[in-house]
Amino acid sequence: MPIQRKFVIAIALLFLLTASQLHAADQPNPVDASSFLFNRPHESRQRWNQMDYGPFLTASITMPWPKDAITFKGICVRVGDASHEAGVCFDTDLLRMAAGWTQKPLELMGTPFDGTHRPPEGSRPAIRGPLSFATRPGPGWAKGDDFKDPRSSQWGPLPADWAKYRGLYVHGDQVVLSYTVGDCKILELPGSVVVDDKQAITRTIRIEKSSGPLTLLVAEADGGPANVDAGDKSLAVLGNTAAALVRGPAGAAWEIVDGKRLHLKLPAIAAPAIFKIVLVKTDKADTSAVAGFAKDPVVDPETLTHGGPVRYPQALSTHGELGKDDNAYTVDTVTSPEDNQWKSWLRFGGFDFFSDGRAAISTWNGDVWIVSGIDAKLDKLTWKRYATGLFQPLGLKIVNDVVYALGRDQITRLQDLNKDGEADFYETFNNDVTVTANFHEFCFDLQTDTNGDFFFTKGAPLLGTQEFDPIAANNGCVMKVSKDGSKLEVYATGLRAPNGSSTGPHGEITCSDNEGIWTPSSRINLVKQGGFYGCMGTAHRDPKPTRYDNPLCWLPHNGVPGSHDVIDNSSGGQAWITSDKWGPFTNDLIATSYGTCSLFHVMMERVGDEAQAGFVKFPLSFATGIMRARFNPADGQLYLAGLKGWQTSGGRDGAFQRVRYTGKPVVSIQAMHVKHTGIELTFTQPLETATAADANNYGIEQWNYKWTKEYGSPEFSVKEPNKKGHDTVEIKSITVSPDGKSVMLEIPEIAPVMQMMIKVKLKTADGAPMKLDIFNTINRVP
Repeated sequence: MPIQRKFVIAIALLFLLTASQLHAADQPNPVDASSFLFNRPHESRQRWNQMDYGPFLTASITMPWPKDAITFKGICVRVGDASHEAGVCFDTDLLRMAAGWTQKPLELMGTPFDGTHRPPEGSRPAIRGPLSFATRPGPGWAKGDDFKDPRSSQWGPLPADWAKYRGLYVHGDQVVLSYTVGDCKILELPGSVVVDDKQAITRTIRIEKSSGPLTLLVAEADGGPANVDAGDKSLAVLGNTAAALVRGPAGAAWEIVDGKRLHLKLPAIAAPAIFKIVLVKTDKADTSAVAGFAKDPVVDPETLTHGGPVRYPQALSTHGELGKDDNAYTVDTVTSPEDNQWKSWLRFGGFDFFSDGRAAISTWNGDVWIVSGIDAKLDKLTWKRYATGLFQPLGLKIVNDVVYALGRDQITRLQDLNKDGEADFYETFNNDVTVTANFHEFCFDLQTDTNGDFFFTKGAPLLGTQEFDPIAANNGCVMKVSKDGSKLEVYATGLRAPNGSSTGPHGEITCSDNEGIWTPSSRINLVKQGGFYGCMGTAHRDPKPTRYDNPLCWLPHNGVPGSHDVIDNSSGGQAWITSDKWGPFTNDLIATSYGTCSLFHVMMERVGDEAQAGFVKFPLSFATGIMRARFNPADGQLYLAGLKGWQTSGGRDGAFQRVRYTGKPVVSIQAMHVKHTGIELTFTQPLETATAADANNYGIEQWNYKWTKEYGSPEFSVKEPNKKGHDTVEIKSITVSPDGKSVMLEIPEIAPVMQMMIKVKLKTADGAPMKLDIFNTINRVP
């Protein structure tokens, strides 16, 4: 398909998706929007604006000042209420308070919200309220007296010995930020105060102790009035921001640099010090606007770090739906509470199981829920809201019954400090990953290997090349995080949109990638350390590679030229079949298709140092774009979760489903192996010998793709490489094994090929029909 046509189709699909989201959101009797965080009351009937996101929301944020500035890892904390809206944005990379504003909530835009990605600013939430203060991108605390940004690019955190974000505590509607500056531990409580209907932003800071002086960046301005009150050294003004220091430690002093920067200079702290900074917008050139706030009481942030009151006390009950047991596999639905009082938008991005069989499941808009009652009948399911405000968590892993959520900004370890069933401490496990503002740069899936190390995949700008958007260090990579969280490293490169991965029982690592530029068709990779998987824009090496590591198998867009039966156009994650309760496929791989809501059985083999595979589709239907797969250790069955957030044939916004083995005979292929004379197919049931030996019951076609910068690739003849189309493959002879379960298809001159399709129409020995389309890739012939 020409790239121009693909873009037209993509735009049309995006329009239809956005329209369908608006229609689905336009429900009667909307909840009073004033009770929700970060809404737009005049658009409260829209789904993304109805949702209560909790006391904070993490995202890349468009800043109103300076122009075109972006906080790539921003935590927006609501510090006002319905009558006096106010918020702050904290930069977890730079440990700076990027802005504080009043009067208006955060405007929610971008793919997880209104479904759009309008450049330049429409792809992320934006601050619209009047600013009480703001700072430019750069370190929020000095190292010694140095504020010069030491990073080689604008993305990623400061060096850990300079400053490090450690996480946040939630106590009711209050949020306490935790970080270190050098050897100094700091807690910070954002807030606001209203005096005579005038509102100020506050920063209450607890410094445990410090071995030397500290300097904090408080505000910046483009010139304008700047002075420290001569009669009261606790007051200062810079441009349109007036500041007051309440209960400042002895020796603390304001510093104005070049009339543009307001610093707070702090002496070495020998014992815990607690003080407050009050910031208010002013049109005056003096400090009188802030003087009235100086008597505001100071609360020790540490008192709010031990677990707070339950915020979501009501657990919600649902009844699951069991599929019919007519065939070997059936699909059950773990029904989600879509109509919940918080209007939480339940589009699922990751999940895993606790040791007792309960599940934790994350949503694209930042929630984590705990699901209980997952048993054979699914008739008494309980859903408990556990965490909120995360940055598009499209991966989740449970280790030692502790939840780890993967967002675009970091891996967060969620701790329930007071054991009330809700996360109180959103602990930073590792936040070294780089984040740009591009809407397409998701972090996908979260896995651990046999050593306990974590793995996830990182997307790239839409086209995956520097020509579309800048590429950061981790774009298009498989990322590895040490099991203690101390180290992040690039494990493999060359990916575009790798929506899912798996780790196997013997240390295997797989990931998918989706058709696009430099990716001629969707693919499943068996990943090796240092591997390059085809997307030139994310190669992260010089010189650029001239070849890529072969995929385990290519996934064709269409099986038959001109057919509307799409096989896969947007791959999801994988899982290894470790359960012995799920039929005859133990130790094999399964893979999901987000785009076609499909499940595949992947049959892998190794030929020397090459791996290759074939796959066949399970005859099952799913409610949404599935992309995460796990086996539940409690019942040994396969569970799937996903969402409808970009192009997919799925009908529902999100779904959590189970593929259950009923015990009935499985009529399918078991394995396939490439031989030097052809291909051997092994089936789950003995075959009727006459039909199995008849060449008219088989058909083989093959084709290649071209690896180019174009978006996807047509299908090309193997015999005539520049001719579009498939080649028919001759079957010279067929040999049926004595037990009737295997056939050997003799293929003259069998050779490596990117895509092969084998159509079989057989019968089992007891007369059951078997009609299969098997797709495979041959990287090496023995």
